Amino acid sequence: MKKYFTTAISYVNGKPHLGHAYEAILTDVFTRYNKLFGHDCLMLTGVDEHGQKVYDVAVEKNMDPLEYCDSLIPDFTNLLKASDVDYDIFFRTTTDSHKKNVQAILQKLYDKGDIYKDYYEGNYCTPCETFYTEKDLQEGKCPECGRETTIIKEENYFFNMAKYADKYEEFLNTHDDFIFPKFRKNEVLGILKKGLRPLCISRKKEKMPWGIEIPFDKDFVTYVWFDALTNYINGIGYLTDDEKFNSYWSGAVHNIGKDILLHHCVYWPTMLMGMGLDLPKKIVVHGFWMGEGGKKMSKSLGNVIDPIGLIDKYGSSSFRFYVLREMSLGHDGVFTKEFFINRHNNELANDFGNLLNRATHMVVNNFDGIIPEPAKDPTKETLFCGVLKSNVEIMLPQIKQYIYDFELNKALDGIMKIIRDTNKYMEDTAPWKIILKDKKLCGYVLYNALECVRICSILLSPVIPKKFEEIKDIFNGEMPTELVFGKLEPGKKINKAVSLFPKIDKEKEPVKIKEVVQDNLIGIEDFGKVEIKTGKIIKAENVEDSNRLLLTEVDLGNGDVRQIVAGIAKFYQPEDILNKHILVASNLKPATIMGIESQGMLLSIKKGKKLRLVEIDEELPLGKKLV
Repeated sequence: MKKYFTTAISYVNGKPHLGHAYEAILTDVFTRYNKLFGHDCLMLTGVDEHGQKVYDVAVEKNMDPLEYCDSLIPDFTNLLKASDVDYDIFFRTTTDSHKKNVQAILQKLYDKGDIYKDYYEGNYCTPCETFYTEKDLQEGKCPECGRETTIIKEENYFFNMAKYADKYEEFLNTHDDFIFPKFRKNEVLGILKKGLRPLCISRKKEKMPWGIEIPFDKDFVTYVWFDALTNYINGIGYLTDDEKFNSYWSGAVHNIGKDILLHHCVYWPTMLMGMGLDLPKKIVVHGFWMGEGGKKMSKSLGNVIDPIGLIDKYGSSSFRFYVLREMSLGHDGVFTKEFFINRHNNELANDFGNLLNRATHMVVNNFDGIIPEPAKDPTKETLFCGVLKSNVEIMLPQIKQYIYDFELNKALDGIMKIIRDTNKYMEDTAPWKIILKDKKLCGYVLYNALECVRICSILLSPVIPKKFEEIKDIFNGEMPTELVFGKLEPGKKINKAVSLFPKIDKEKEPVKIKEVVQDNLIGIEDFGKVEIKTGKIIKAENVEDSNRLLLTEVDLGNGDVRQIVAGIAKFYQPEDILNKHILVASNLKPATIMGIESQGMLLSIKKGKKLRLVEIDEELPLGKKLV
């Protein structure tokens, strides 16, 4: 059976963080395991580029929205590369094929009567791109992110989710394993029992133009979730490659964070039912990463983890191992440098690294690096060999089933148990003593130890793929991949293991390592490239079809008058800013916003819902560069 694993595609309104890395690694690991077990698999990840908050940031930066999105794509692809994520599809919602498919889906649902136009008034959370009723709000704020919401009153298009509520509830009650972990299903059933209200699926183009145009009404663009969610089907050939789509969609597994449960476990299934498509095979919901003491990570608390920084310092394999080992899938996890170092030292360096070194060094030192013969009947040659082999054979199918059941923490527990049991086997048999009396028997012991090294290395290869390549070099690239005890071929030559996982010296680490990373630091040479000049606003007017933008003309002295589009219309009327003396970023590359070329950026400061232009002393001459 073909399988298809996806991450939630990431918003491009900022740089990726630990949560992005974890979800991508988690999805990559499940894809790798299923490929290891013989399945034909695809993995999709990508970015969601439309919507209010992306548009807002682009306007603030005086950039065309697509140009802004393009500028951030390397941040996401570089993180995937650094994290050893081997994806098959990197999906962008700005592609022409995606836009065409979204419009076809909207038209189909409109023709069925599932989409209709109505007047709407409600609370809109821009960061979450979600509408909420008064009952949904918590202390008057967004129930998900805790931020202020905005009252939006406008005519819009709606998708009638309630039409499919009963059918979906019946599906959940007959598919107990559709949502993992199972307790999340109860949350979804609770939402359904409250009743599904119509889902707003559009925004007026004059207020928010950055989106896919509604095919049956050119004055609207589609609401971001209705656009973004369809990436999962569009990425594998929906409406363009029926054979590919049908063969992979039946094995689709979505990996998402718990903060988007509503969108993926309510909006998306009812949308699919409206389209007449089967639901994905499973939706796996993971928790959040918390800082020390279980505190939510935030820059203000100084407990934000920079994944790239950790990978650069300790390696991708140690980072991947920690995030997968520390978090029990479905629940929140705690990430601290102390926990990270302990996991690395105790399980990778002491347990696995020690086993690699012991087994390979004894074979090289006592058997000239030649893999010795195994015992023909381990139960008769030595009791220890038979017990070890038996225990491994019992664990292997259990570990495989844990993977299929998405109980990754239990699978890793099982692998580490084999490693610890093998280390104990080495201690109990003491081959360094046996070699003095019975070299043949010592060979039996070392063969079994090497075979456990091989099996555990293969089982860990989806978790530590880069280090696995180094482990293969120990076996000169000739490592059988079958997960069956006894496949290691005697007579082949191996090499001594190098220190694959050097221990991290806690004494050399600062007592308290600053974990927050400011990723926007620049050198003085970069700052010197930015020209910030004094200017005066000599003309201002509203931009047609926009309630956010003002078109200004700014005098920078010496005949230099700039046309600048500024996203400040919600905070200033045109007459309010006339003759203001302000600061201008004057050497930015021109950007086209709403069809108007903007030749710079007005400097402003935003706090909460308020924004103010940076004003300067009127006595200062125009056109002077800030130094």
